[in-house]
Amino acid sequence: MSEATATTEVTTYDDSLLCVRSLDAGYGDLQILETVDLDVADGEYVTIVGPNGAGKSTTMKSVFGLTVYMGGHIEFNDEPIHGLRPEEIIHHGIGYVPQSDNVFPSLSVKENLEMGAYVLDAVPDDAIQAVYDRFP
Repeated sequence: MSEATATTEVTTYDDSLLCVRSLDAGYGDLQILETVDLDVADGEYVTIVGPNGAGKSTTMKSVFGLTVYMGGHIEFNDEPIHGLRPEEIIHHGIGYVPQSDNVFPSLSVKENLEMGAYVLDAVPDDAIQAVYDRFP
C-alpha cells in the first residue's frame, strides 16, 4: 500500500496580502497569543485548524482589531494595520464575521451581505455578486 504525501505551497512575506509576524495579543491584561505568524496570498484560501482554546478565533479577532494588541506586526496590502481600531481596519478592506449562525439573525444571507457592502461604500450588487462568484 502506498502512502500519499501532502504538499503545500508556503507563502512568503513578499507575496502576502495579509502578513502577521510575531503577533502578541489578548484580552485585558491576559496575553492569549504569543509570536503568531500567518501569511495569506491574494486569492489564497487558508484554514486555521486547532483544538478548542488554541487561539484560532483570537488570531482572527486580533487581525480585525478586536483584542488588545500587545506587540508584533500586521500588514494588509502592504499597509500596517496593527494597533488600529476595527472601524479603521474595515476601510483597508478587511471584515470579520463572528462564528455564529449569522450576524443579523432577522436578515437573510443576501441582506447580511448587503450590510457588509454598505459599510465599505461598495456598490452592493457588485459586492454581493463577487461573493456568489467566489462561493457558488
